[in-house]
Amino acid sequence: MATNKPNGAPAAPKPARRRKASSAAADVPPAEPIAPEPPPAAHDAAPPSPDIDEDGGWIEAEAVEVTQGAVGRIDAVDVVVTQGFVGAAKGEHVSVDRGALGAALGSHVSVSQGMAGTVLAREATLEQAFVRTMIAQSVTVNRPSAVVFMLAQRVSGDVRVLLDWRGALAFGAVVGLLAGLFGRGRSKG
Repeated sequence: MATNKPNGAPAAPKPARRRKASSAAADVPPAEPIAPEPPPAAHDAAPPSPDIDEDGGWIEAEAVEVTQGAVGRIDAVDVVVTQGFVGAAKGEHVSVDRGALGAALGSHVSVSQGMAGTVLAREATLEQAFVRTMIAQSVTVNRPSAVVFMLAQRVSGDVRVLLDWRGALAFGAVVGLLAGLFGRGRSKG
């Protein structure tokens, strides 16, 4: 240890020299120290986020609402899809608005400005929609819509069916004929 005094006592540290601040820095007040925010109180805490089940199982609930998202399968009383996609939905009321639905099974299925692959319903309502296969007891079309294949007891409204029962019968005959010809060609070669 260095000693500056003749009696051997350690030297006291010298105070740091202060520099004269420039004129620009002199006008700026010193910054306040940043203190960490206190944790939120228990009553201010956000509600816990829902558990996300990623095992590919069904979502089962009373009511499920999908907005700008995608779900594989839903089994609920009420299913509402807005700007989203559902692979398969089963419920009393299934509604799609500006979205897509792979398959639906329900008492009342509604598709508005969207599309569906297969719909099996007691009552179906379409509004500017496209459906590949529709099987229903009653179909109501509020705005022009298109269905590739439809089997229904009652249809009301402006709907364009691309393949009715006569067309489906003819299509099946052609596919069967082509399958028979290709099958015969493979067995010879």
